[in-house]
Amino acid sequence: MPTRAACILLFQGVLLTTGCSVWPGPDHRSVTLDRIQSLIDDSESRHRQQQCQSFDDLRTEMAEQRQTLERVEQGIGSINSSNPAFITAECPPQEAPAVVYEGKTIIGSSEWIYLSPPGHHYQARIDSGAATSSLSAMNIERFERNGERWVRFDLQHDDEAKALTIEAPLVRHVRIRQASSDEAERRPVVALTVNLGSHLQQETEFSLTDRSQMTYPILLGREFLRDVTLIDVGQQFIHPKFVPDIPATEEHPQMQNNEGPQS
Repeated sequence: MPTRAACILLFQGVLLTTGCSVWPGPDHRSVTLDRIQSLIDDSESRHRQQQCQSFDDLRTEMAEQRQTLERVEQGIGSINSSNPAFITAECPPQEAPAVVYEGKTIIGSSEWIYLSPPGHHYQARIDSGAATSSLSAMNIERFERNGERWVRFDLQHDDEAKALTIEAPLVRHVRIRQASSDEAERRPVVALTVNLGSHLQQETEFSLTDRSQMTYPILLGREFLRDVTLIDVGQQFIHPKFVPDIPATEEHPQMQNNEGPQS
């Protein structure tokens, strides 16, 4: 026959086994779900309160801005009523940067020029240290036309898809001594028309040399600059590109492509 201690242990084991099989019961689950729903409701309520507070703050800020605007309008109205001439006063137009000073055109250290022929825009470097202007030229060929000396050459630079063949009367020859060479270079010189902005147009002599390795295909020297320009070395491209009145193909019939120059 079992002892009392054995019976107590057996009874406790039955209680533990039975309790594990019935917990949580319906009452426990109901309490847990109610608590979760209560937490969700509290969270939603706090969120709505925060949104309402944000809207209230925004409405308050807008009301303050409207009040400020009304005060500004009242101040403007007070100024207009005390000074009627202020209403019809016109502000002076903003002046464009000066490009002419005492009859001379102000230019930067680099400028866009329009060269005729070939009737094309090029970037030019301004160099008051050079006496003669220079132009990038390749395949230079001298020939005669109607008993006069002419020169034919190809003008091409990095931004050109094709070389432009130009023909012009030969003005003279000039000897140029470079700092990197002991011997002077004999160059042909031609006269072409330069337009720089809307204020400057003049015929300019150019010595022809290969400048394909240079940054600028054209250099404008003192003979072009003297008496008509002032240089502002701190600026570049002060003037807009010159706009010709007629197309380049009609204005300069001497311009050809590089498919075969003719004499």
